Amino acid sequence: MTEQQPTADTRDMSWALEHLKKEKGVLHVVLFSADGLVLAATSGIEREVAERTAANACAAFALGRSISEFAELEGTSPHRIIIDLPDHCILVFSAGHGTALAVAVDAEMTSPEVAVASAATIKAINGLRDALSARERRRTAAAAHGAVTS
Repeated sequence: MTEQQPTADTRDMSWALEHLKKEKGVLHVVLFSADGLVLAATSGIEREVAERTAANACAAFALGRSISEFAELEGTSPHRIIIDLPDHCILVFSAGHGTALAVAVDAEMTSPEVAVASAATIKAINGLRDALSARERRRTAAAAHGAVTS
């Protein structure tokens, strides 16, 4: 039997997010699946906030995919989304297969902190892409028929 490559849905990737959180200005980092489920989050963020962040960032990626036809690239997923807030910035990056990272930075979009956090995130993603991936979940026959499974 062949051993499967460890992925973010089978291994705790919090250590990688905590390393990224050490960058100046980084407040929180959430790793989430393509269907908006939290796979890992940095310490200091409430679970409910991480879950809402994952769901909303997932929706932002879906919007980016939907609006890609405007750039004549219909159905193309964005590589990153930047949400510029007063004195803060949220960066959302495509991470591995079926995952993305949301990074909250305590700085304006044009600040050096955001540039450093962005570069550090891209470096981490490039180095850990396989481990940051998630396997596709399959619907079970019971779920397909509306049954609740435990």
